[in-house]
Amino acid sequence: MKNKQFYSSLGFGLLISSCQMGVPYEPPMIDVPCEWHSPLSESIQPTSVDKGLWWESLNDPILNCLLERAALQNIDLQIAITRILESRRELKGEKGHIYPRLDGSAMYGHAQFDKNTVNQLLGTVSKHASHNRRNIDFFELGFDASWEMDLFGMYAHQQNALEAKAEATEEEFNNLWVSLSAEVVKNYVDLRGFQERLALVEKNIEAQKETIQLTDSLLETGFTTTIDRRNADEQLNILGAEKPQLELAIYKTIHRLSILLGYAPGALFSELSQPKALPILPSQNSIGIPSELLRRRPDIRKAERELAAATENVEVAIAALFPRISLKGFVGDIGAFCSGGSFTWFGGPQLLLPIFNSTLLEQDIDLSEIKVQQALFEYQKTVLEALEETENAIASYHFELERNQYLEKALNSSQEAYELSHQLYQKGLKNYLEVLQTNRSYLANQEAYVQSQIELLFHYISLYKALGGGFCCP
Repeated sequence: MKNKQFYSSLGFGLLISSCQMGVPYEPPMIDVPCEWHSPLSESIQPTSVDKGLWWESLNDPILNCLLERAALQNIDLQIAITRILESRRELKGEKGHIYPRLDGSAMYGHAQFDKNTVNQLLGTVSKHASHNRRNIDFFELGFDASWEMDLFGMYAHQQNALEAKAEATEEEFNNLWVSLSAEVVKNYVDLRGFQERLALVEKNIEAQKETIQLTDSLLETGFTTTIDRRNADEQLNILGAEKPQLELAIYKTIHRLSILLGYAPGALFSELSQPKALPILPSQNSIGIPSELLRRRPDIRKAERELAAATENVEVAIAALFPRISLKGFVGDIGAFCSGGSFTWFGGPQLLLPIFNSTLLEQDIDLSEIKVQQALFEYQKTVLEALEETENAIASYHFELERNQYLEKALNSSQEAYELSHQLYQKGLKNYLEVLQTNRSYLANQEAYVQSQIELLFHYISLYKALGGGFCCP
């Protein structure tokens, strides 16, 4: 008899254990290329990415300081932190379901009744009985205890789902930091680019003023005409018209940087209005291999955690089909003040078995499985878009670097042509129209080369943003 009880208990325990385990979750396998498809420049190597702050390779102390303050003060980051705290608190509260509940209870009451009325109801009233009222004060003091046994792992899977959800919230914060750091660097590069272009325009304005003085001298000696003087004035006004546009762009960029760092729009103006050179690109960049994106990019990790949460919710819906057993009990003292109290206790199990709502529970399972499919497709989509973004960034950097090399050669040639034509104009051997044409070509090449330098930095930012951005989060 004892052996039968033992084997019955063992079999029941194994059944419960098997139900609790459910289907273990594993991240899905994604087919990712072994190599990058886009051409790699000489400065880009498919070696493992250093887990550091990628913007520090630009060697700009001001930029480093701006990013440190953005990490501490950006409002969007602060909002994301509160969401992390909210998800962690929700997870902590859910853990309470797996432990017994113990509640203290106290109750006091007063009752008044007529003894003749009670006797009359009981059929024992006497016609000689006198009218008699009685007051009773009663109380209850004790502890209520309850515990629902998680036999089939419902609460365990709920906790796993909330834990995955909390981790997804953390990855959302990391993804926000990647975007924020890239935006701060991009706006900083924009600012230095506008300042460099403004300095270039001011330099050309001064050069054009000297040209006008030369034209006046040649006009007095008869080596040129008033048409050349008008063309020189036109060129000076064209250059002057560019200056307000660049100054406006500088103001707006500083305002944007101030907001990103959590300041009022003009708070950083005195700090950033002083012109500085563009950051210098590093000579070597490591980008790793495509498969490393799965663990580096926070948006991919977030999508995977959301898939894990959806998978755990399927197990929660399945566990709801099985019986639920809870233990309830009370220990306390119940009685009246006039006659004294009496120690009371009770305890027993409670079985909840779904019967007429099984169709709804099966519907919950179907809906949970559909959500798993949605989360899986979202995960696959996120991986593919990450690969596309990275490939485009690699290709953009490669071809812009090639374009920049041609623009540098064109700039050198146009500079030589402008200087030569200007020398001939000083000697009266060239008319101003020819000088104007070479001057405009030189200015256009200057503008194109500076803009290409800025675009190279933008592609560098996009590349490391696509690779997962700031690998050390704030």
